[in-house]
Amino acid sequence: MIRPATASDFQNITATDPFITRILSLYESYGEGVDFVAFWVQEAGGKITAFVSRFEDKFSLWLTAVSDLEEIAAFIRFQGAGSCLYNAAYPLDFPAETPVIGGQVLEYTGDDYISESEIYRPDFESLYPLLKACESPVFIVPDYMLLLSDITHRTNRGKCTICGTRVDGRLASSVMTVSESKNAVIIGAVATHPDYRRRGLSRELVRTLATKIRREGRRVYVLSATGANTKFYINSGFTVVAGFKEIFQA
Repeated sequence: MIRPATASDFQNITATDPFITRILSLYESYGEGVDFVAFWVQEAGGKITAFVSRFEDKFSLWLTAVSDLEEIAAFIRFQGAGSCLYNAAYPLDFPAETPVIGGQVLEYTGDDYISESEIYRPDFESLYPLLKACESPVFIVPDYMLLLSDITHRTNRGKCTICGTRVDGRLASSVMTVSESKNAVIIGAVATHPDYRRRGLSRELVRTLATKIRREGRRVYVLSATGANTKFYINSGFTVVAGFKEIFQA
């Protein structure tokens, strides 16, 4: 059975994987009572077997070995999801023609590393042009006002950290936390302006931020949708721990 999630459902979560981290971070950032987010749980025998979250039309799933996958897939289709992210280990049944991308989930297992370069918190006005300069089919930058609103909201609630490196007084590279809970963090939006690539700027930022987070006792994850990015993260101290799938227009 799938039902709306309650506050007590979130209080009892002990898992630390990136899928529940995405859902927890969304809940702790926006809570209940806003129309563009929603949360559900699937339960059987009084025990929670899955979590589902929605941000606008983007869904995230936390699945377990006892989840009713048929019910989950039907629910996602019924909700008219624009996209749905989940652990690739669970074979959800969607039509064969459903667009899907896959990738790797990696966890930081490298050595402690703090860059000797100056790392600062850039403002959004300099961050957004950098992200747009790095946009690609697998790195899609949201609308300016939508992204500004989300980052501002999450920053004010301690759920978003942005780090950057300057070259010649200009923001050259950036990384940010895209989901945060008390136990784990997902980093993303790793970008280096084309004019400043091949200098190791992104690697220094990623390793430094990951080290600081891990020193807080939290796990650090990243989701990589391309082989080139996966190689970059492995060379930066990450280890592949799972796979993910993201389906579109479910």
